Amino acid sequence: MDSRYILRAPAKINLLLRITGKRADGYHELVTLFHPVPAVSDEICADLKGSPGITLACASPEVPENDGNLGARAAAAFAGRMGITPTWHFELKKNIPVAAGMGGGSSDAGTILKFLAEQFPGCPGDELNALAAAIGADIPFFLSPGDAAARGIGEKLEYTGQLPMPEILVVFPNFPVSAAWAYKHLQTMTAPENAEAELAELVNALRQRKFRKAAALCANDLEAPLFSKFPLLTQLRRVLWENGALCVHVSGSGPALFALFEDTSSRKEAVQALAVPENLETGMKILEC
Repeated sequence: MDSRYILRAPAKINLLLRITGKRADGYHELVTLFHPVPAVSDEICADLKGSPGITLACASPEVPENDGNLGARAAAAFAGRMGITPTWHFELKKNIPVAAGMGGGSSDAGTILKFLAEQFPGCPGDELNALAAAIGADIPFFLSPGDAAARGIGEKLEYTGQLPMPEILVVFPNFPVSAAWAYKHLQTMTAPENAEAELAELVNALRQRKFRKAAALCANDLEAPLFSKFPLLTQLRRVLWENGALCVHVSGSGPALFALFEDTSSRKEAVQALAVPENLETGMKILEC
């Protein structure tokens, strides 16, 4: 068995995110359509023959290390489930913006879990999925990232197969938003039957390459408070709309925005517009996907 491996943990966006209820345990029920964004990926160097225990290091000061990190907690949960005495060390290079609504921490954890399951076989898929869900609601998706509808708290996955996609632009302003804040300020929820109907329409529109229709069906129940609190998001949305975007929405709990475009030239025009000094905040990231 080799000792060191390089893993890539992709980002995601939520083309549709409808919150359909709140459970007694405080979690929210949802209906969402995940789309992976491998063009933006964290890099993880895994060493299976390190010092005794599990350690995770990251040079980014805003990222917790060791057992404060979802990736390290996922590794510990797997070792406990399999009865392994680990000697594992992980070095994490963050490329996915932190607290952006793009699933960075969940992706790191899911990628590490999937890797360990491949290196140490014997954990059935349903148990691995349950292990992932117990650590974080989005983590099961990152065990096998691909276009997928999700329900429950995000752990009930239905893969759609690879869907045709319009051109995508992701813009991350230079500030984080916690998922807890976004859910605390949730203003409206969507009836489950309405959310299911929207999801089916959106998937069908993408399959038929009806991208204008698909863009009109994208939505996010969490985004209204973010646009109210952070004027920069409203400014960015306006610039994107004025430069050809078919739609502009917050991904997940934000504050990352995604915009859909009919073609590459329209997307490039939007990128150029965002590059104008008065439209571009220092530290902003523009990701063409």
